[in-house]
Amino acid sequence: MAFLVQLAKQRFKFSATHFTVFSKDRAECLHGHNYQVSVDFEFSDLDNKTGLAIEFQVLKDKIQKVCDQLDEKVLIPTESRFLDVKKTFTNIEVTFGEKFYSFPKQDCLLLPIANSSAESLAQWFYFQLDESFKDISVEEFSVSIEESEGQAVTFG
Repeated sequence: MAFLVQLAKQRFKFSATHFTVFSKDRAECLHGHNYQVSVDFEFSDLDNKTGLAIEFQVLKDKIQKVCDQLDEKVLIPTESRFLDVKKTFTNIEVTFGEKFYSFPKQDCLLLPIANSSAESLAQWFYFQLDESFKDISVEEFSVSIEESEGQAVTFG
């Protein structure tokens, strides 16, 4: 038997701009989402002294910190084999086929992922949390990223 803790607070959200690349010659138009995040945790034991699996606030703070990194950013996948991403002194320039985008550097978040899809974002978010959980006893967890109501991806 295990304890399942689900954290799906309304504040676990981020608004971001992106486009998904499907192939060398096909991609979505630039658009945005109001993403919603939820994280499920599994714990096998309670702390004998407190009767808690974990202090929820510790988890909530770590989730919120990752959401804040993504909020109001243009998400740029730096590992895409279909995109050419360059940094100038003030901008991030992205070329896809004949399309060219130039964004102010401070508006972008360069992510070491192959695509800015919900799948890749869920995986990236998971690994950000996993790294931050090194100092606490989280056994198993999964991250869900919802792009729009009824359309979500879970990783973990």
